[in-house]
Amino acid sequence: MPQGMERASRALRKAWHWLREVTGDAAYENYLRHCAANESRANSSALKKMTRTEFYSDSLRRKYSTINRCC
Repeated sequence: MPQGMERASRALRKAWHWLREVTGDAAYENYLRHCAANESRANSSALKKMTRTEFYSDSLRRKYSTINRCC
């Protein structure tokens, strides 16, 4: 691949990664990465990883179960 195409491809990948992080689309993948990083801890073996559907439901519950008002 020519160097210019490689640079453009790398820039597009970075932009796509940034967009997914900003919009929250990568939240489940971040959760899985967090779980994998903490699996070596003693108490984490008792925790069950959530499925994508469970994660989405839990995030909605956390988002709308608190009081959220400006005044």
